[in-house]
Amino acid sequence: MPEEIAEEFIVADNLDFAWSNFDPFYTLPAKSPFHVEREGKPLYRLIRALLRQHKQSPKYFYSGHRGCGKSTELNILAENEDIKEKFFVVKYSMKEVCDVQNLNYIDVLFSIGAQLFIQYTDAGNELKPELIKELEAWQSSVIEQINEEGKVNETSLEGGIKTFFVSIMGKIKSEQSTRKIIRQTIEPRLSDLIAKINMIIANIEGQENKKVLVLIDDLDKPRLEEAETIFYDNQTAITQPLCYIVYTVPIAIFFSQKSVAVRDTNFCLPNIKLHYKNKRDELYDSGYELMKKFVHKRMNEDLIELDALELAIKTGAGVFRETARVMQIAIDSAIENGRTIIKTEDVERAASEIRSDFKRILESKDYYTLKEIYKNNDLQGIEKIAHLLHNLSVLEYVNGENWCDVHPTLEEILLHD
Repeated sequence: MPEEIAEEFIVADNLDFAWSNFDPFYTLPAKSPFHVEREGKPLYRLIRALLRQHKQSPKYFYSGHRGCGKSTELNILAENEDIKEKFFVVKYSMKEVCDVQNLNYIDVLFSIGAQLFIQYTDAGNELKPELIKELEAWQSSVIEQINEEGKVNETSLEGGIKTFFVSIMGKIKSEQSTRKIIRQTIEPRLSDLIAKINMIIANIEGQENKKVLVLIDDLDKPRLEEAETIFYDNQTAITQPLCYIVYTVPIAIFFSQKSVAVRDTNFCLPNIKLHYKNKRDELYDSGYELMKKFVHKRMNEDLIELDALELAIKTGAGVFRETARVMQIAIDSAIENGRTIIKTEDVERAASEIRSDFKRILESKDYYTLKEIYKNNDLQGIEKIAHLLHNLSVLEYVNGENWCDVHPTLEEILLHD
């Protein structure tokens, strides 16, 4: 790792510095000193699948709870030497190119074409002249149709193909009325878009003598209903590009009878197990040790009391982002109270804040489901559990078989209700 990047990852020796090191929304780059290796190295199962020979370019659906570390693992995947030897890798975040709170499958497919073209040419490569002519003709046709459909006069031909892709993606991301017009224009001619995507893929593969691998992050961010529409109702369309693709997806979409369409190519990144099924008092030591490393790579051990650290790990539920959130709240509490180390009461404040957040979103009927899950740790009743997995009030773990538990901050409510 370059020296200037390594300087960003220094173990904190005070609480103010530590607070910054626990940014819950910061995605670690590959080879970050803050990274902790998971037990069993689950990412390598996906890497092995990608490196195998396939008769058709596979599409993989990479699932896991929000905040479990999928983005960091994708960064590591993209920089894997064996992967880079076999593939021309195109990686991007859907959150950066589209509005993930208003997303459909047209946006996803258009973003694939746009990122293939932009990232390949930005790397100093050129597509064949005949393909450029094909893309220019398609660009002219799309712009003409958009302007006729919605009288969007500012969409023009000036600036070339890259400007076209950037402009359309910008409108899809931020202009609600134009976004609708673009979708209405492209959808009846979807085969044209897919054909152009596949032409770009074929050109890249021919010139680079490598397969194309597209890694799309943050597709677990849309609302669950939108995700189901993209991955269930339009599964055929999003698997048409003739390249390898890894889609990140919400774990909740696999808790539906419709998930059969994508189940066979699902790779799940598990949460860190902290106890055994139905045995909350029997701690899983390897899980606790891994989460201690997660904390100690970011701050000195003497900045938090041992009891407080263990409570913070339990409260974070084995989810990296949740643990980082707990640590930030606890650190701020300690600073507010004039302390230089984190105590148990600071972690309890974090638990209280997170519990209050859940109270604002859980419905009365949800508490009956949560009580049953707390009692038996079973994954039963998919019609009742999917949205709870999506909002993290229920978390899935693996111990031979999959099982689940409620978010630890909810235990107090469930035991005293």
